[in-house]
Amino acid sequence: MKKIAIVLLSTVVCGTLASAKIVQQFEPEKDTSAFSGKPEVSFAVDLSFYYQGLSQDYQGTTTNGTTYSLGSGGIEEALILPTANFDIYGKIMSGFNVKLQTMLASHHHNETYVKGGYATIDNLDFIAPGFLSDVMRNTTIKIGVNDINYGDDQYRRTDNANVMRNPFINNLAVDGYTQGTHVEVLYRIPAISSFAMVGITNGQANPQDTTVVETASTSSNRYALYGKLGFDHELSDDLRFRITESVYYIEGVNRVDLYNGDKAGNVIRNVYGTANTDVFSSGWQPTSVYTSAGTATITPDVLASKTNFFLKYKDTEFYAMYEVINAEDINGKSADTKHYAVDLVQRFYNDKFWLAARYENAVQEYQDAFNDFGDAELTQWQLAAGWFLSKNAVAKIEYIDQEREKFSIYKNGNASFNGFMVNAALSF
Repeated sequence: MKKIAIVLLSTVVCGTLASAKIVQQFEPEKDTSAFSGKPEVSFAVDLSFYYQGLSQDYQGTTTNGTTYSLGSGGIEEALILPTANFDIYGKIMSGFNVKLQTMLASHHHNETYVKGGYATIDNLDFIAPGFLSDVMRNTTIKIGVNDINYGDDQYRRTDNANVMRNPFINNLAVDGYTQGTHVEVLYRIPAISSFAMVGITNGQANPQDTTVVETASTSSNRYALYGKLGFDHELSDDLRFRITESVYYIEGVNRVDLYNGDKAGNVIRNVYGTANTDVFSSGWQPTSVYTSAGTATITPDVLASKTNFFLKYKDTEFYAMYEVINAEDINGKSADTKHYAVDLVQRFYNDKFWLAARYENAVQEYQDAFNDFGDAELTQWQLAAGWFLSKNAVAKIEYIDQEREKFSIYKNGNASFNGFMVNAALSF
């Protein structure tokens, strides 16, 4: 027993002494590696465990005898369902790479399912040697089903069991993130440390365009356009500065999955009366608005813009976002949301340990004719501490506090939850 304890202690100490230096990765760099002539395949695995200790204070409302939500209830402190990812990477030909992402276990589905797959194309030599080489020198084409490149938040969020890039345990409460079939073209401008990206997507994490759904003003078959401009520069070895501006637009659609397309990133379970398998238990979908008791309608028109800011000086990181969501429901009423969040992360001892704090606020101006309390507002605080046991193992603890005011689906418009969560994860 003593020998086992010494071995375990030695493993932890060695892991702690190893460097886990963090380099924040946003858009991937171009692949300029040589191709051997044979497809090259590699794998990546993520495994994540959670302990949840939360309490809540809310009560659902009823109108005309129809239950709006499931009423008040307690949450028991307990381990929750572990999650696992399995990714396959393949280099198929020169400058042509593919990735297949599989969720082995998630809160969205307990069974294995494919999240998505895509190809990145960094040259067009498969058409003809040197084809459009001047254009492709700084261009990457991405095509398939995966996370769309709207904003920078997807590069710092938890994606099911992939938690390494997130200094917190939970993601933003208003999470502008979705998967969908898409095509993106990214063009880099190295001389000025900038880039531009344009994309088109069907905007649906679970496409159902084969079933025609038409009304006088909406359709199931609409495509969203989005784009991004960015500046990202390391002014010195100690100082990095990045700012980006993103835009997303879709019109006349009867389903919007932006803010509603997260399959497995929201790890909190069973708050606000939602089922234990509900993906969005603690998140808010500002493009879903309530026009009658128990009836949520997805807005047919959405124009969203997001500004992201990242600054790192030595071991201190500051990250911020500001977002404006202009939407309109099927009755022509506007549902506009202003959303912002700020993160501060301080890393210690060669990035082995860190402390992080986040404040998030979202306010929606929308008049609910059936039960109007005024402008709905969500506020969320997160305080986290983390430890990289090695480059492949991490442990985190987080305190989270969320308050909702003037939400028509809750009695008196108010609801809240708070408490702590613990996370341990492996990635290899």
